[in-house]
Amino acid sequence: MQVVPNPPRPQAPKSQAPKLQMPKGRAPRGPGLLGAREGTLSLALAAGLAAALLAFLLVRGRLAASPAAHALVPVVVAARDIPTRTRLSPAWLRVRQAAPADLPEGAAATVAAFVGKVATKPITAGAVVTKQAVTDANAALGMAFALPPSQRAMTVTLDPTDSADQFVRPGDHVDILATDEPGSGPAEARTVLQNVRLLAVGAQTAPDAAPSASTSGPAHVTVAVSPAQAQALVLAAVRGKIHLTLRATDDDAVATLPVFPAVPPVREPSRSAPSPPRIHHPSVPAPAPASDEALPLPPLPVHLTPPPPARVSVTIIKGSQSQTVSVEP
Repeated sequence: MQVVPNPPRPQAPKSQAPKLQMPKGRAPRGPGLLGAREGTLSLALAAGLAAALLAFLLVRGRLAASPAAHALVPVVVAARDIPTRTRLSPAWLRVRQAAPADLPEGAAATVAAFVGKVATKPITAGAVVTKQAVTDANAALGMAFALPPSQRAMTVTLDPTDSADQFVRPGDHVDILATDEPGSGPAEARTVLQNVRLLAVGAQTAPDAAPSASTSGPAHVTVAVSPAQAQALVLAAVRGKIHLTLRATDDDAVATLPVFPAVPPVREPSRSAPSPPRIHHPSVPAPAPASDEALPLPPLPVHLTPPPPARVSVTIIKGSQSQTVSVEP
């Protein structure tokens, strides 16, 4: 097999037209470079949108949290300087608004949370009152803080033979009895006070402490009484001996108890004035005899003035002289 080569192509005649040349400095634009620029622009636009969305969400969250962060709440503060050992009343306190971040531990929003408490340290005016700066009123701060309003603390000495002080504790309620001997007669026992609260037994003021054993001397108890009850208790202590009887925790009954033993009242004989003698006048009827039936009382007698007695003339002769005088018979 013989290969025959292709015949040569005829060449076109060269024209004298000028050649076209591309301007220098500018490269021809192809499809690959245009696609890369469009992708970069898209990425930049997406990143900008994401940043704007993130900023919007952040600002909206801060705006939503801003009112709660700056909201004010009520808090109790001192209306004036409060000294130590002062029982707080509404006049010592007031309520103001404060930010939650400024509140110390133990603060309260209402005045009622501190009324009746006792300050354990000085509190300056305007300062927040906390639970750590107050305590409950009790005998540990002093007997005056254990007293209710309008009552007095009074210490009495019990009879040495009375052992009730070994079983009573502060806070218990007792009845107070007294025994006395009026003159040389028999002794009497009477209940002076009932349902009286004990503030202290000797030096013991805490109710949760164990009862203290009696000492060699007489026992002393301190009770809460009214001013009138204090007077009655002083008189009973002067006249005789004081005793205690312990009451049950749920017993608050008060009864009227007589003196023991009961002494009948002494009746003095009636001393009526003697009746004046009656003058019976003929015009006044005599009183009727007494009968079982109730009769009306007769009218009072009429006292008539008797006529003056008649006078007698007497002539007295002395020698040659005579004198007539009037005399009563």
